[in-house]
Amino acid sequence: MEVKEDVMMQLVQSADLKYTLHVDDKTFNLENVSIEKSKIPVRKPTTRGGVYFTDTMAYKIKAATNDMSILSLLPKIMLGPNTEFKPVEVKTKLLVGNETKHVTLVSHVSNTVNTKTRVELNMIVDRTA
Repeated sequence: MEVKEDVMMQLVQSADLKYTLHVDDKTFNLENVSIEKSKIPVRKPTTRGGVYFTDTMAYKIKAATNDMSILSLLPKIMLGPNTEFKPVEVKTKLLVGNETKHVTLVSHVSNTVNTKTRVELNMIVDRTA
């Protein structure tokens, strides 16, 4: 499965959607979510931790959570020096016409910034479900 361009464009244009991040059996509420399509630092097809990147453009998600319990999960979900990491699911509901559609963005955490009260996450969307 791949990224569905039409779904991503609707998400980019929609405001006030509620997003949740799912890691293992834990759910984290996300705030200040922004999605944009931008360049990624890949110049040729490459494999990183079992994820194959071929495009130089990708959808990126920036979001924050106040649930500091996510810090213990970061080593196993974040891209980095480790080669084994888990994808995360970012879920929301999108109104299409008169129908509510559940959208799941399977993503990888590329980096984080944490303060005493919140964790800011940067993610790359791998596929939509």
